[in-house]
Amino acid sequence: MPRLVIVEPAYASTVGHHGEVNRPLLAALGAAGWSAELWTDLALEGEPGRPAAVRGVFSGCGYGDPQQWRELGGALVLARRLEQQLALAASSGDVVAAWLAHSLLPFQLLGLARHLSRAPAAAVLLSLMFAPGETLQGPAGDSQAAATARVALAALARACSQQGHRLTLAFPSRQQEALYAPLLAATGLGSAGVHPAVVGAGATPQAPLAEAPPLVLLHWGDQKQGKGRAEALAVLQALVAEGVPAPLQGWGWLFQQHSATPLPEPERALLAQAEAAGLGLVWLQGEVESAAMGAWLARCPIALLAYDPQRYAERSSGLLWQWAASRAALQWPLAAVGHGSGWLAAEAQALGLGWHSPKGGNWLEAIAAAAAELPSHTPLNSYGQQVLGEGSFGVWCAQLAHGGGPSHS
Repeated sequence: MPRLVIVEPAYASTVGHHGEVNRPLLAALGAAGWSAELWTDLALEGEPGRPAAVRGVFSGCGYGDPQQWRELGGALVLARRLEQQLALAASSGDVVAAWLAHSLLPFQLLGLARHLSRAPAAAVLLSLMFAPGETLQGPAGDSQAAATARVALAALARACSQQGHRLTLAFPSRQQEALYAPLLAATGLGSAGVHPAVVGAGATPQAPLAEAPPLVLLHWGDQKQGKGRAEALAVLQALVAEGVPAPLQGWGWLFQQHSATPLPEPERALLAQAEAAGLGLVWLQGEVESAAMGAWLARCPIALLAYDPQRYAERSSGLLWQWAASRAALQWPLAAVGHGSGWLAAEAQALGLGWHSPKGGNWLEAIAAAAAELPSHTPLNSYGQQVLGEGSFGVWCAQLAHGGGPSHS
């Protein structure tokens, strides 16, 4: 079986999206005949829930300290470190026939490019998930980070040309492709277009039981800033104080958390109060396995996605894709509630989803309005079907790694 390596230097914990992306990806690659390895941060080897294919390779090459990696000098220091760790890991075992990465920041992409400049010819598949100006902190579109991204792409183009690598660059959304277009033109690279969503695409959830009440998805995931937890808690506070609006009578409310640190005590107290009030709150804690996650999300006609529109102006959300794919696979209507600007609002509407924003900051009122209009919403349009319904990201990667698609080397 040919050897394929997924490069994941920031995968250090089961908290976050990395596991949810890589588990089905590894399964699809294995079914397609690849001997797939997942090269991660060394810390992941101590996590009992890690994928079996994990190999701890990286240290000090994750998402920390954007003040260092956003500017070129700091990015070069980190890129050299990542390059050295890649070279050491690749020095044992069979020659790598294909390299795959989907969550690299520019300095990580630069480190991979430096390694590829000395590596034997291989297929190289890259999904540019992060916008070129991403810093993971504060507003989008940082000019220093974007300049570093251009340097990384130029190094990648040079490495692939010199070594004969077959490069495929693709994107998770039209916005990301448009943001990178000037950088690709400047570095002589091309785009393979928009690929299936990294999570959720091709979902086949089991239909919920008829007696299971619909749920409003309030929150799912960790406690990172800007992911709408405060707005979700404000909705619960309003429900406890004011009761359930008429369009939402008989519905339940879903709040999931998975974090290395517990929720602050006042937030836990509010959730406990909402449970005691008989609102139908489902409070899940800890990691939820993929199939079970799809089943829960399929029960949610409405999702509160009140992500910070500044932080998420150019940043994608796996939760949007996974929830939408789970509903759309059953041909059921769905609608999202969030801020009126940013990537989530634009991408949801591009996919064909209903999108509702609050008036005067009243999130519960906006959710009720979305519920009242739900019958008028269709599952997905043609773009939504392309991204979420026509096959998985893993199958797409496996086909390209075997030479079944365009290359841009």
